[in-house]
Amino acid sequence: MITKTKAIPQIEKQAMAILVEHPETVISLPVEEKWFSTNQFRILTSFINLWNGQYHNEDQVKAAFNQTEYADKFNVEKLFAIIHTANESLDYKATFENLRHEHYKRAIQASAQNVFENPSDFNFDHLMDLHQADLEPETHSRDDTIQAQTELLKEIDHPMDNFMQTYPSIDKLLGGGIMPSQFIVIGARPSVGKSSFALNLAYSAILKQPDLTVEIFSLEMGTKEILRRLYAAVSGIPLNSWQNPAVRMNDTQKALARDTVKNIGSLNFIINDRLNEIGDISHSIQHDANRYGARHYLAIVDHLQLVEPSNQRLDPRHSLEEVSRQLKLLTQTLNIPILALSQLSRAVEKRDDKEPNLSDLRETGAIEQDANIVAFLWRDDDGSTVLHFAIKKNRNGPLGKRDFYFDKAIQKISEVTYPS
Repeated sequence: MITKTKAIPQIEKQAMAILVEHPETVISLPVEEKWFSTNQFRILTSFINLWNGQYHNEDQVKAAFNQTEYADKFNVEKLFAIIHTANESLDYKATFENLRHEHYKRAIQASAQNVFENPSDFNFDHLMDLHQADLEPETHSRDDTIQAQTELLKEIDHPMDNFMQTYPSIDKLLGGGIMPSQFIVIGARPSVGKSSFALNLAYSAILKQPDLTVEIFSLEMGTKEILRRLYAAVSGIPLNSWQNPAVRMNDTQKALARDTVKNIGSLNFIINDRLNEIGDISHSIQHDANRYGARHYLAIVDHLQLVEPSNQRLDPRHSLEEVSRQLKLLTQTLNIPILALSQLSRAVEKRDDKEPNLSDLRETGAIEQDANIVAFLWRDDDGSTVLHFAIKKNRNGPLGKRDFYFDKAIQKISEVTYPS
């Protein structure tokens, strides 16, 4: 709920007033949600952009927005009342340009502070990119628009081929698979199996696209522990046997283990367990994404709450917001997908129904806001080996639920196929 109306910049209220009173303007004058510093304005702008001119006045926008999940999270009437306090603006284009400029001014100031506190190559390059984007908005916007139009024309006659495919049931929900520029978050409580799920998903993807490089940034487990899990899932040899294979494996298992290690070694798996600060992780992602190519690189961060911010003085909520926003920024600037795992709050365990909701994401709503896709994993209390997977936010596609078998002994996760 918004409580400090005076803290909202006048230009944001002016722009928001135009959008709710004349929502069709987004067709000719695109407005990006990130230009607003106020989270509620970002959400409302995203909603108006989603419908792209379908609504024609404020009453239609308010009525439709009241039917969304966001209406339960803050006072819609008060939100629109705040918007009405804006000074009237008759020059829509100038208002949106000023809004955009103010966004970049804030971003440049924050980026300059990051450079001051941590003068890394990534932070400096990001500052320069922001400055250039602010100076040449029209050129960049037009170039981006022309490129997007060209790509859309191509897609009319030619099926898209830039998906990273994983499990067929998940690919179907995602419209074909993981796409470039997507920030995907999978949340679960501890010990549910989210790390194993991400590892199995990555292995499925790399089998279907052999030139794909998967880089796992592990902040919970070391490289050997991750490899043992992968070897167990691929070979079918129990994970416990990989702890001391010379003693615990028989000759047949040892021969299979050697072949498994060699086969996995031929794949492009990178496991990075030495970086824990977001600036270092970002620099590594940028370097390797440029090295292997945007369409051939997938980064996995395990997990968000363990990543340290550049500014060590931030509290947990603002730390997580910085990490989430920087990963989101990387997906957009490098045109790559990033899969991040997230812990959920203990509130899930206190409910009879263990199915998580978006509100269960720990610390902040920034993860939900930044992510293109948010999914959850959970298991029932009856000791079942079934692992439930549900997409609860999908910016460009449907929501849905799928089930998987989790064989914990070998860390293998496979799809459940139900009779049709």
